[in-house]
Amino acid sequence: MGEHTTKPNIVRFPSSKKERRKILRESEDKRVRIVTTLRTACGWLLVIGVFFFLLTNYRLLTPSSIRSLAGYAIAGFRQHEGDITTISYENGSFSDGALFGSGLAYADSDSLYLAKPGGVTTLKQSLGYSDPVVETAGDYALAYDRGGTKAVLTNSVAATASLELDSPIITGRAAKDGHFVLITDEQGYRTAAAVYDARGKEVFKYNSSEYYIVSAALSPDGKMLAALAFQQNGVSLDSHVLFYSVSTGELSADGMLEGSLGMELCYLSNGTVAALCDDGLYLISRKGKTEHVLTAASSDLLTFAVRDDALALATRSYSGGARSDLYTLRANGRLEGPFSLAAEPSAIAVSNAGVAVLSASGVSVYDSGFAPLWQNSEAVGARRVLLTDDGTVFALYAKNTRLFTAHSERSEDISDAT
Repeated sequence: MGEHTTKPNIVRFPSSKKERRKILRESEDKRVRIVTTLRTACGWLLVIGVFFFLLTNYRLLTPSSIRSLAGYAIAGFRQHEGDITTISYENGSFSDGALFGSGLAYADSDSLYLAKPGGVTTLKQSLGYSDPVVETAGDYALAYDRGGTKAVLTNSVAATASLELDSPIITGRAAKDGHFVLITDEQGYRTAAAVYDARGKEVFKYNSSEYYIVSAALSPDGKMLAALAFQQNGVSLDSHVLFYSVSTGELSADGMLEGSLGMELCYLSNGTVAALCDDGLYLISRKGKTEHVLTAASSDLLTFAVRDDALALATRSYSGGARSDLYTLRANGRLEGPFSLAAEPSAIAVSNAGVAVLSASGVSVYDSGFAPLWQNSEAVGARRVLLTDDGTVFALYAKNTRLFTAHSERSEDISDAT
């Protein structure tokens, strides 16, 4: 009996992808044809989705964004004990800083940095400013050169706007939606206030030939601009809070503060504007109605702080054994205080969590109702303090920023409101 050899039943697919796809599309099995069609459709949808993603987020591929992503990756492999309570400045110095996300936006004359505790720098934006100022709101950080002509707006990934103006910048303010306002010493006018969108396009500009604008802020919805300005009226100075519609450019209200020199402005969430002047604090409604809610001479003003829609100020006290009085004004437009402080503050900070007071004995934190919470004697010598909405204190020193909480070493409860 001869041997019978059985050949293996092997179906060989063509080596060409085109031919393989053709066989699958023409398969007798309907399920194979459906799966092949769906796979092809999904592939094309993925390609189209990637294309549109890169088209709308092309800034992710800029060198600064790539460096930021690399910084995140490297930081994930680095763990240094104690770093979580410190933000070290990259060049060992800073000019100005503000809270940004869970970290800090700070600037020196060379660059703007977005940094987090633990030695993580998530963004570095070159500046070259002589006197940089940093303002933050929501997911945006604004840096401008006070007395210079340049400004830049960034989000957490990259710069969204970069401006070089024809006139020197006096001050600026950012809004949560990315719009920002710059006040300039405008040639041919006394001053000007211009509003820009997140990409740096000018959407409104008010050139003032009558007033000197000292501060401005956008409403929370971004539709109104409030400008604090003053003019000379004979031998006296009168301040005005001017409300302009950003979309139409029309003046909708003018709140006059007779005999006052305006210093700072805060736009509250309820539509009211708070104006800090040399004779105290005013509230101005959108219709221009004014109310003098606190009388205090400029010589008695020790320090003040503005963050988003909250304002806090400390004045000298002339009652009892208190050294100073603390006041706050929040979104509801109601002035709270005075709260007596035993020590004279060198700086204060305000947030939804309450108020932080820096003095020669350290930092003390109070809740929004002025109830004393905790203090830390290590936080001395700082140039400024910032307070997050979760109650963390950022103490800004000459070469680094230190973070303090109620659970930090040497933090202790304040047993009484001295």
